[in-house]
Amino acid sequence: MVEQRCFFLMLKSYLFMTIGAKGGTGKTTAMLLIADWLLSKGKNVQIIEADLENSGKAGGISHWFEDCLRVDIRSARECDMILETAAENEYTLVDLPANSGAEIKGWWKELITPQVLTEMKVEVIAVGSVTPYPGSAGGIFDWAAVFQDSCRYLVAKNMMHSKLAHFSDYFDSKAGQQFRKSYLPIEIKISTLLQEAMQQLVKTGSRPSLLAHDNSVPILLRQRVKNWFQPVFDQLEDSRIFSHPFKGNIPVA
Repeated sequence: MVEQRCFFLMLKSYLFMTIGAKGGTGKTTAMLLIADWLLSKGKNVQIIEADLENSGKAGGISHWFEDCLRVDIRSARECDMILETAAENEYTLVDLPANSGAEIKGWWKELITPQVLTEMKVEVIAVGSVTPYPGSAGGIFDWAAVFQDSCRYLVAKNMMHSKLAHFSDYFDSKAGQQFRKSYLPIEIKISTLLQEAMQQLVKTGSRPSLLAHDNSVPILLRQRVKNWFQPVFDQLEDSRIFSHPFKGNIPVA
């Protein structure tokens, strides 16, 4: 029975990979929340830290997942390891550094075809993050021009600490409208988290869903964290992300 179950799980693997050139838009935050959501559902998740400059720091995914795999994308063979790791795990998340487009897009153009993804049984979900501030979305469109319809797209609308509520670069620009029309991205909203609550997350290095039950943290800060992550979990659940239709390598019926 165990062998049959493992075989079933590995019929398809999912690779979440950050995209976009601009730093500071909240890509790592989005990946933290996605990873936490999957783990809270009891899924097996492999985390890959590719942002080695921020490795172990609050700006890197490894701050929350110390036992993650680390890869240097300047090495073409270590880029291969990202996809090979994804093929061996049910869910894999790789947090790429800002301005990693030259390495990853070059690697993708050279090797990654729909046939390769189908044979490896890996479905890629490209994760971008946009903010209400100018210039946050353009990199996503540049990456999509390379990836095209070989993957799904998930865009996190990160409010950051902005008083603005509109993501004009993403919704109003011609490139943004074309991207949304062509690739039908899943969209989630990440609300602003009080700075003191975020500081607690960074200080403890705890996943948001775990910190919400940490009695050493003041209860109102715990509640703020819960009020922040739970709507994201709900949006991910409602999105049916793993059955969302797209034009990619493994079409959904």
